[in-house]
Amino acid sequence: MFNLDRTQITRQHVVDLLPIMGLSPEQEARLLALHYPVDFATAVAAYESVGVHLDTLTDRMGGSP
Repeated sequence: MFNLDRTQITRQHVVDLLPIMGLSPEQEARLLALHYPVDFATAVAAYESVGVHLDTLTDRMGGSP
């Protein structure tokens, strides 16, 4: 398993994932309101705050947890 703790997530990373997430405009706005880049843990917490868990995100990207 990769250690993503030091990975920086950019706004573009999030923008690229939005089409597959099926979020409401309000949820998208919450994710995009972060001050990017953010660390991986912050990004995970932001996704979880809008109801998307890491396993769901991984699955929708075609991977396995």
